[in-house]
Amino acid sequence: MVPAKNENPVSDFKFDALTSLRGIAALCTVLAHLIVIWGDVFPALQQGSLFRDFALHTYLFVDFFFVLSGFVMSHAYGRHFADAVRPGSYMRFLRARFARVYPLHLLLLLVYVGLATIGIKQAQENPDWSITAHLLLHAMGFFNHTTWNQPSWSISVEWWTYIVFPFAIPLARRYFSKTAAVLALPVILGLFAFLAMHFGSANLTVGFAFFRCLIGFCAGACLYAIVRHRRMASFADAAANGALAAVFLVLLFVPSPYADMLAFVGFCALVVAASVGTGGGHWLHHPVLVWIGDISYSIYLWHSLLLHVFAKALGAAARALPFFHNHPVLFFVAALVLFEAAILLLAHMSYRFFELPLRNFLGPKKHAEARTLQVLHFR
Repeated sequence: MVPAKNENPVSDFKFDALTSLRGIAALCTVLAHLIVIWGDVFPALQQGSLFRDFALHTYLFVDFFFVLSGFVMSHAYGRHFADAVRPGSYMRFLRARFARVYPLHLLLLLVYVGLATIGIKQAQENPDWSITAHLLLHAMGFFNHTTWNQPSWSISVEWWTYIVFPFAIPLARRYFSKTAAVLALPVILGLFAFLAMHFGSANLTVGFAFFRCLIGFCAGACLYAIVRHRRMASFADAAANGALAAVFLVLLFVPSPYADMLAFVGFCALVVAASVGTGGGHWLHHPVLVWIGDISYSIYLWHSLLLHVFAKALGAAARALPFFHNHPVLFFVAALVLFEAAILLLAHMSYRFFELPLRNFLGPKKHAEARTLQVLHFR
């Protein structure tokens, strides 16, 4: 193995492109919940269509998040835990991760619990259960269903992946060569395929959800071990375009569980291609897309609640205004555009005035890993 001190600096990888992809993935995951939550307002969403086929598979973009996290965490923290897990470094790591994921999760949890206590709740919610969500345990097998802010199940399993992640690095650096990573990656892909085949899809949000996250995280870590000493690839930008297009086509036309397996492979290819591309004028480096990536965590955690608010308002509008009822396609397109504008505005406000201030207040400020994550857009 090459010593940790010879690793590429942060600037070597094109993390702007990965940040943009994170934003695209967050917007796509919205569709998986939209077709369910807006189903009563727009019954056509429950009928067969390419839009529905695509939306039904967009839960898979959460696996992109897991792969991306494994890749980025390996880059940001690999050197800090290369020899051993020292208490100081470990606590700074957990503090940074806590500051990143917990404050906004807690805010949304308090909103949902507050609504439930006054009788405004979803079917499977009980204020007595909130302690598991407070401890980020709610997707770790305590329930056989998602509860509270449904998208937060992935925050639960990723937090517990963070807990164990640093302890794997010294072992990996000591015994896990680049060749071993190349050999391990097909095994990891096989494990994901096994989950998808066994359960009919990889849409596991409780129970085996933790293993789903671990598999994605390990895939990202293996990818980083394989490409961390690479050179810029002139064809990588085109490869990123091709991988993203292939993923979208798979989600459109391939049924589960085969879509799940192919998309996971596509996500791995996409992370590698986007990270080693030449950058420059590639569309994934556009400032608007990078901005959407920066606010993607707020998009992800706020979107379910906002979809419910919109469903109530749209239902009332459809009943009050016959024009909307008589022109459902126009009504849906207008509603979707309005929702996207609203979620981007809400997410920006959340990121600017809640996420960033609390992250800067709670997270480590004077250590190398804090500066690294700031460059990576992951602080």
